[in-house]
Amino acid sequence: MAPLCPSPWLPLLIPAPAPGLTVQLLLSLLLLVPVRPQSMLQMQGDPPIGGGSSGEDDPLGEEDLPSEEDPPGEEDPLGEEDPLGEEDPHEVKPEPGEEDSLKLEDLPTIEAPRDTQDPQNNAHRDKKGDDHSHWRYGGDPPWPQVSPACAGRFQSPVDIRPELAAPCPALRPLELLGFELPPLPELRLRNNGHTVQLTLPPGVQMALGPGQEYRALQLHLHWGAPGRPGSEHTVDGHRFPAEIHVVHLSTAFTKVDEALGRPGGLAVLASFLQEGPEENSAYEQLLSHLEEIAEEGSETWVPGLDISALLPSDLSRYFRYEGSLTTPPCAQGVIWTVFNQTVKLSAKQLHMLSGSLWGPSDSRLQMNFRATQPLNGRVIEASFPAQVDSSPQTIEPVHLNSCFAAGDILALVFGLLFAVTSITLFVQMRRQHRHRSGTKAIVSYHPAEVAETGA
Repeated sequence: MAPLCPSPWLPLLIPAPAPGLTVQLLLSLLLLVPVRPQSMLQMQGDPPIGGGSSGEDDPLGEEDLPSEEDPPGEEDPLGEEDPLGEEDPHEVKPEPGEEDSLKLEDLPTIEAPRDTQDPQNNAHRDKKGDDHSHWRYGGDPPWPQVSPACAGRFQSPVDIRPELAAPCPALRPLELLGFELPPLPELRLRNNGHTVQLTLPPGVQMALGPGQEYRALQLHLHWGAPGRPGSEHTVDGHRFPAEIHVVHLSTAFTKVDEALGRPGGLAVLASFLQEGPEENSAYEQLLSHLEEIAEEGSETWVPGLDISALLPSDLSRYFRYEGSLTTPPCAQGVIWTVFNQTVKLSAKQLHMLSGSLWGPSDSRLQMNFRATQPLNGRVIEASFPAQVDSSPQTIEPVHLNSCFAAGDILALVFGLLFAVTSITLFVQMRRQHRHRSGTKAIVSYHPAEVAETGA
């Protein structure tokens, strides 16, 4: 199906209407122009979910903000999630590469198996000093019983297919402000039983675009186990070793519970972590303190650091979609930005991340990620022309290959038709006016000369 992108040459392809039909066409177009086109942020179909039932709507500054983590063993409420241990029939084996982008050569070769019987996945039982004990990894109670929004249609994480992403030139590089923190004051680093979380101070801000300003609240990570990747989002079915999330609150809200479920109320910056040959000095500033918080519920204080150094260097290439928190309350309306470039850590650092912390019931804190959720008609946008790999067959049709929603495109088309009709009517009236003026200028009065003759 051809893309429905509006063409700047559309006015040149539309013939001018006949003069007698101009008024009728103009009136018809006025009746057909949609009153309010639907945009991507209005795709939120479920009612806003507050924080009352979740216990995660802490005030700003508290470390237990909903942190999107979720179990790998969670049952897919829509029944569309494949087991993590199955190989994707369209999977392309990665080749070694040098660029830190989501190209096929950078995709990991190990798929994470779904093992709900693994005792390391039986988290959140008999938790000590944690208010998240009402939900756990890989077991009862079902998350929709904890929060109905967990059964919503627009959930996160998702599988990103670059060949199906809609290039959107309107997506600009992100603006980060105050991400370079001084050593003092120190920041709180905590093992909350399902992730390691760093609370961020006021003044760390980010802008997705004009009028889309956010304040950073906290960052946390998701990981697997030794030899088993654990990122939440996937790319063409491939899972990366780990993933970092930086959670932000819109400046339009003062409290997290006010923003939960509101379109654009929360925004998350996500980046994949991948194995590289060298140690990552920025991440070492956090990983070196994991032994101090090995026990669930423990915390320590670490010097401030450059938060932007934990993210990719290229902030201009990313994928964008609207989703949800990946843990209860699973509130929707969250704007996700998943960077195309990966961040590399050494093998030792990745092993330290997945093997240093303990969760409930004296089990290792591992495999703390949620299974990918269906898109259900959502379009993932890309800030760059995504590279298309034509070798694997796609299993989803491309319904709309544009960053504009269908209503927006119709509004543009009818707007162009209205503009063309108005210009044509104006030109026609000017021509008629000039014709009348020219006719009057040509007509002149000459008195007849009568020759008198003698009688």
